[in-house]
Amino acid sequence: MEQMPSSNAEAPSGASFDYAFVETVGRIALYDDLRSAPRVVEINPAETAAYIEALASTIYEQSHGAGGTIPYTVIREVSENFIHAHFKEVVVSILDKGNTIRFADHGPGIPSKEKAQMPGFSSAVEPMKNYIRGVGSGLPIVREYLESSHGTITIEDNLGTGAVVTVSLVRAEDDPLDDWDESDVLTPSGEVPPFPGSASTPDYYGIPAGAPVAPMAPAGAYPAQPASAPMGGAPFGQPYPVQAAPAMQPYGNPHPAYPAYGAYPQPAPYAAYGTPAPTQPYRYPGGPVAGPVLNERERMFLKLLLSEGMLGNKEMSELTETAQSTTNTTFGKLQQAGLVEMIGKKRTLTPYGRQVAQSL
Repeated sequence: MEQMPSSNAEAPSGASFDYAFVETVGRIALYDDLRSAPRVVEINPAETAAYIEALASTIYEQSHGAGGTIPYTVIREVSENFIHAHFKEVVVSILDKGNTIRFADHGPGIPSKEKAQMPGFSSAVEPMKNYIRGVGSGLPIVREYLESSHGTITIEDNLGTGAVVTVSLVRAEDDPLDDWDESDVLTPSGEVPPFPGSASTPDYYGIPAGAPVAPMAPAGAYPAQPASAPMGGAPFGQPYPVQAAPAMQPYGNPHPAYPAYGAYPQPAPYAAYGTPAPTQPYRYPGGPVAGPVLNERERMFLKLLLSEGMLGNKEMSELTETAQSTTNTTFGKLQQAGLVEMIGKKRTLTPYGRQVAQSL
């Protein structure tokens, strides 16, 4: 690789830093699970461009080998940001079968964490621009991709000094708490129904409270079934038994198996012209007629949509202090129930959802 011109600048400690060459060893820790020690791969010192390429490529290979799907572009953008920390104590942890990657360093840290994820904000100085774009587009690209893929990015302070950037494609469905569907087991009031037949059981299972549960019938309680005729009909040489044909009914008499003429229920007559038709409850296409069973989070989402009109994933997450992956899952359940619909990149209440939200 062609040697880039060396440029020195002040390091955080006050010593000069050569941006053309990385002298520290980077470490990539691959966790199969958190009950055993990780497998560690080291990235040896090298020229800056070669070091960044080796670091990003190795992270990509290790994470995808574990089953992850985070693309190379995302990994490369975050790996390049180590240049702001002068590659000091680079540690990358690969978790969740490759679908969560944590980038940690002991550099100066990122004080403005929200601005660092917005286009145009950058702390890159001129020597860095020989190796990165330096226009404040790296983390915004990562954030945009993860939001569109229902993933997450978080920026935190490292222990003592430095920053930790975590990117993840672990969806809310992988969280066992989010898999819990209260409507499957809870009563409409949100309580767990007791066993049928107990004194405290309401008529939730169709069994009156306190009603005894019928025991299993003992063996032999049912009448024995007649034995089937042997294969082949009557014994050899004996006439085959002939069953008597059912008696014919005299002409004009109704057959006993069918009701007589006029015994069928007659349809209700049409209302007189001009009589208003009876009102029916509103039925949103594909949705339920009555109000569905909602948990506390889903009720809160409907109330906010009723007051705000339209909200996107990020806006709802900030208002409810909910992870964006969980917000997306909740929106999906409400949309499947016919309560919300997508307009552009935002959600709003359907007519049916507005009726339900107004009744909460």
